[in-house]
Amino acid sequence: MNSRDYATYWTKIGSMKALIAHRPKDVSIGDWEDPSPGEHDAVVAVASCGVCGTDRHIADGTYPAKYPNVLGHEIAGTVVSVGRGVDRVNEGDRVSVDPNIADHECTPCRRGDVHLCENLSAIGVTRAGGMAPQVLVPQSQLYRIPASLGLDEAAFAEPLSCVVHGLERVKVQSGGTVAILGAGSIGLLAAQAVREIGAASVVMSEPSTVRRDLAESLGADEVYTPEMMEHDSHSEEYDLVLECSGNPEAVLTAVRLARRGADILLFGVSPRGVKVAIEPYELYRKELRLVASNINPFTMEKAVALLAAGTVKVQGIVSHPVGLADLPKLLLGKPAPDEIKAALRFSQTSS
Repeated sequence: MNSRDYATYWTKIGSMKALIAHRPKDVSIGDWEDPSPGEHDAVVAVASCGVCGTDRHIADGTYPAKYPNVLGHEIAGTVVSVGRGVDRVNEGDRVSVDPNIADHECTPCRRGDVHLCENLSAIGVTRAGGMAPQVLVPQSQLYRIPASLGLDEAAFAEPLSCVVHGLERVKVQSGGTVAILGAGSIGLLAAQAVREIGAASVVMSEPSTVRRDLAESLGADEVYTPEMMEHDSHSEEYDLVLECSGNPEAVLTAVRLARRGADILLFGVSPRGVKVAIEPYELYRKELRLVASNINPFTMEKAVALLAAGTVKVQGIVSHPVGLADLPKLLLGKPAPDEIKAALRFSQTSS
């Protein structure tokens, strides 16, 4: 069954089955209305949708979102229908999705900071997402992918685009040294991206043995446990430190590991309300620059290009491909010890 037949199948039976977050800590597979394209919209048959930490936070109520809603924002698939006025994509096009939709009217948007839009909406957060056979997407949010790039790989375009934006906000020195705290999917993508930009050495910290092994296979020079990075004789300081774990305590480690004049990129998302006690004198003494990064303005095309060229490899990052029925337990439970990343896969459309 090809992607178009698959979409037709779901249309014939009426409402489709989707992963619905009804309210915090209440997620299930249920019926959701089939999407129908309006003007300038397209319907995409989902091939793959990554499970992000944000999805887990929405499921447990620790991230602001709309309820009830279909989750999932790391999406790739095939266009199966288009609305009137659509001229950028055609039925049959293979695409990745930028889920973040700005209003282009508020003050941040008029300054060019569309990712800081005061009325930002997001597929899978405030609009129905990709944990369903089909998803409705404005054509402006669709990016065609080359034939050489598989749809399962293309679903990484959104998280990689966020990494690209983060790295554009800091100094990545040619020949410099980089420490990355956290070897989840974001840390693994970042490790490869900084190497491409010119970093000579990439050192990572990660508690999971499985993730440490994958980090080494993807090119990290050295991979330590957080305890080794924090307490043992590893006293080197780095030109750039990326905090990709979301662990608030790792921010303190990042400050310690940064050399004088270094940049620290706060990329991992910590729970709202959590505070970290940073010594201002240490920031002053080292003249450190703490930089935060939020989503992905204007970096999706760059991400697709990096994936298509094989510059950033994603093989092995998805350790747990799952079906719809697996998602409620996955989202509300603790990640398995051997989990690197989970992704929803519709096998009929994943080629």
